[in-house]
Amino acid sequence: MPPKNMESVTDIFRAVVGTAGHIDHGKSSLVKALTGTDPDRLKEEQERGLTIDLGYAEYTTAEGRQVGLIDVPGHERFIRNMVAGATGLDIVMLVVAADDSVMPQTREHLEIMQILGLRRGFIVITKIDLVDDGMPELVEEELREFVEGTFLEGAPIIRCSNATGEGLDLVRAELERQVAAVPARDMTGPFRLPVQRSFTVKGHGTVVTGVPLSGTVSVGDELEILPQGQAVRVRSVQAHHHPVPTAGAGQRVALNLSDINWKDVGRGASICTPGLFNASTLIEVRFKLLASYGKALDSHVGVRFHANTTETLGTLVILDAKQAEPGTEVYAQLRLDEPVIMAPGDRFLLRLASPERTLGGGVILGETKFRHKQSRTWITDNLAAKESAIGDLSAYVEATVRGQGLHPTDVHVIPAMVRATEALVAPVIEKLLAEKKLVRVGSTGTYLHAEPVTVGGESVEASLLALHQANHYAYGFTVFDIATHVRHPPAVTELFLADCVRRGTVDRQALEWRLKSFKGGLSQEDRRLVGWLEDRLKTTGMASPLTADLAKEAGRPEKRIDNLIIMLEAQGKAKRLDESVVLHSDTIAAAKQRLIAHCNAHGQITSIEAKDVLGGTRKYVIPLLEYFDSIGLTVRRDSVRTLKPSPLT
Repeated sequence: MPPKNMESVTDIFRAVVGTAGHIDHGKSSLVKALTGTDPDRLKEEQERGLTIDLGYAEYTTAEGRQVGLIDVPGHERFIRNMVAGATGLDIVMLVVAADDSVMPQTREHLEIMQILGLRRGFIVITKIDLVDDGMPELVEEELREFVEGTFLEGAPIIRCSNATGEGLDLVRAELERQVAAVPARDMTGPFRLPVQRSFTVKGHGTVVTGVPLSGTVSVGDELEILPQGQAVRVRSVQAHHHPVPTAGAGQRVALNLSDINWKDVGRGASICTPGLFNASTLIEVRFKLLASYGKALDSHVGVRFHANTTETLGTLVILDAKQAEPGTEVYAQLRLDEPVIMAPGDRFLLRLASPERTLGGGVILGETKFRHKQSRTWITDNLAAKESAIGDLSAYVEATVRGQGLHPTDVHVIPAMVRATEALVAPVIEKLLAEKKLVRVGSTGTYLHAEPVTVGGESVEASLLALHQANHYAYGFTVFDIATHVRHPPAVTELFLADCVRRGTVDRQALEWRLKSFKGGLSQEDRRLVGWLEDRLKTTGMASPLTADLAKEAGRPEKRIDNLIIMLEAQGKAKRLDESVVLHSDTIAAAKQRLIAHCNAHGQITSIEAKDVLGGTRKYVIPLLEYFDSIGLTVRRDSVRTLKPSPLT
């Protein structure tokens, strides 16, 4: 949570404003004219009059609000720096020279700003001192037509000269009006700062700068640098070049960090609250192909990915269509060459890997560890759910767990997947459990969405059928047998089986599960033999024949009789007490009642007494007594047994 003094800090350090436009249209000169600071800080930039990297300057409004001005390069070769500069902008000034009007980078910058989700700004026509009096009006007319349908439609257009100062007061007035209208940033959530610059200051060490996208940072905080995963501590904080105890989202921030060399953290890295962000190469997105691209874009095309201050190569896999048509949106997965640190709702830009040309962009929906396949409705449905859930933690947690399909999601990884603290996520999980949208997997601390459980049930039904067909003598199969076949953990498999029982497709008896619909497997002869065996065991009671004798009586192989006895055991109709003794379940139940009655009357029973009480020879009685010991009915001391005390007595 932000500190108590954050409101006043936010009011003083109000906004970040950026320039955009074609090369040599006067962006850097405009920033210098407004602030007195030359944003071209590199020697090469000053010598060539060309902005290569991001330039920075500070501006103070008449009300004393501090505003950061970021000057971005206009040359096509430095688009990556332009995107980095657009990270965290509140307002953009689209700069157009009166002697050039709309040029290629003017168009591309406007497209990029539109893609990156910028919503506030105005237009400045510069170099009016270099043209005839009527030219600025013609340029303004062209600009109004040019920005139709964009966030700058209807925006103020101001004419000025950086050289003579004409119109600069109007630029300042509009800038300050828009700065005052910028709402205060939400400072809640985990801290995340995409690094724009990294350098060293003598006597202080490593300093990084950028505009935080969420959360706050204070002196002494322990943070994590990603994708390296290195822990650092914040020595000091500046916001808009002013030392402060705390800074946060939307401010131009510089952090002095301990425990890292400035060369080991550069543009593309992020400094974050520990444990709440992952570096991933598989990113789920909503992508819009620019109408100006002019032709359909195939799936699996090589792209250059730009987001925040990150740039990397990768592949765009379109999930809900074979191609993206110009001006249309598709769900897609980005498979990137290098891991990136993103959060749901982040904006991104794609360009062709070669030749470089802007394709379009869109919004980050999430990350995944799975390579999605095309034309899978449940995948695109879940991406749609994620998109609609951005900003709603409960809905996003549900969509994220649902997106894992049949793979359980560990409670400890959910906060990082949804970019929220455990304290915020824990009550959300309990709410979703109560609403039966999530299902707890045993006692493992993992969860499944309720919808895939039925799909999992169908998969274990298929596995049970295959197991029955391979071994038609068995009544059913254990969870371990089924889990091994279906390739899911036992706890997950048991959850799926329980859903099958609820739907009436599977029966459970003791520790074994059977597919109700399985009727095949046993021949008519086997079914006759099973009935004969059960009747033979029931009528012989405590003197049942040995397996070998039963086989001789039936005139069938002993192995076949063994298999049928296994089936009777699984059905709960018989019990093999040792290698030679098999008793019918009714015989065992009757013997159990006689033993209990004797012990209740006499306090105990000896092995010799058991022969008379149970009505059998030693060959049958001893295995039966040992069975009663094993199930916890009796306790043996030498040749004497007593009933095991009830845990309630």
